[in-house]
Amino acid sequence: MNIDVSSLTNTMIHGVRHAIGERWSTIRAVAEPELRKLAQTIEDVRQLHADGVIDADRAFQFVEMQRNTAMSVVRTVEGLGVLIAHEAVDAAAHAAGTVVNRLVGFKLI
Repeated sequence: MNIDVSSLTNTMIHGVRHAIGERWSTIRAVAEPELRKLAQTIEDVRQLHADGVIDADRAFQFVEMQRNTAMSVVRTVEGLGVLIAHEAVDAAAHAAGTVVNRLVGFKLI
């Protein structure tokens, strides 16, 4: 079963907005594209795993690399601390984690 990248992106955006509140407007311009990339990476990795190209450990590593990239990009926003960037990316992963992990059958995010 494919992951709807647009729906997953929206779920993560909602999770981040809920977690960081009014600070969302500060990071929105950089966060939305990064969350879209993260959602697409999750779907790409899911497909690679489903096709037997990579195992669960490698899939997790690929998603973690994209999460780290997203956090690095979000941290570039002037005045935004490392903790807020970390909170934003973690909130996105938490918002999407239950659905994604159930679909792939292992802890991907």
